[in-house]
Amino acid sequence: MPTEKAPRSPSALIRYLSGKWPIVFDATAPKPLKIGIRDDIRAIENELSDEDLNTALRVYTRMATYLEALRPGAKRVDLAGNQVGEVSEAEAATALAWLRARLAKEKVAKSPKPMAEPEPVLEPVLNLTHSRTAKPPHDRREGLVVEIKRRRTIKRQP
Repeated sequence: MPTEKAPRSPSALIRYLSGKWPIVFDATAPKPLKIGIRDDIRAIENELSDEDLNTALRVYTRMATYLEALRPGAKRVDLAGNQVGEVSEAEAATALAWLRARLAKEKVAKSPKPMAEPEPVLEPVLNLTHSRTAKPPHDRREGLVVEIKRRRTIKRQP
């Protein structure tokens, strides 16, 4: 019976990658990663499952500090720390959009929600008269009207 490993936490996965490649995976001063670095890691590293590797890269590349590092013309790095490409204008614009969306979402979450005005409470007016010819009361109130009617019971003979 094969045993399945429990998924690691994202922070543990990032610590693992930064321990293995400290030049590339630095959470305090991240550098833009080479496009396709996942395949490079997979070719060298077999200890991480595909799911763990995908989780680690997703969390790392969505950190605010990483997104801020994606400026037009910034150099991308491979696993050895060599510069292998540049961040394009479109990639930088996408990163900026992610940051703005995140800030807007946080701003909405922090803003106090306006309280709705309470609805006026309507007091019921009881109409206890049984007759249909009864005169309406003189002090009739506006609002909810509740009528109570008596039910007739018919006794049947067996």
